[in-house]
Amino acid sequence: MADTTSRLTSLKARIIELADMAGSDRKGEALALATELSTELDRLLAETPARPASDPGQHRAAPRAPRDEVERCPVCSLRSFHFQKGSIRECTDGGFEAFYRCGSCAHEGWREIT
Repeated sequence: MADTTSRLTSLKARIIELADMAGSDRKGEALALATELSTELDRLLAETPARPASDPGQHRAAPRAPRDEVERCPVCSLRSFHFQKGSIRECTDGGFEAFYRCGSCAHEGWREIT
């Protein structure tokens, strides 16, 4: 990983150099550098291991709606924190969360679905 990071940093610096050349009268050098960078990127892509496809059996179906579609707002304490339909997404920990918006104070936020 560290080797890839240093190579990508070097590649970025050379791309900036290429952009500087392209604006000046050094078009021949810019074309040569562009070809070299393209070859290096192709080599780096060939060395990068392919990500394994996610197993369809592991993916859980998202719940249709949270158990409580209206909750107490954490800001104004009124029971007007409403679930926004179509806003369910998967969390990084494997669970699901839904987007809520308060009808009273307009506070917005994501809540974990239990």
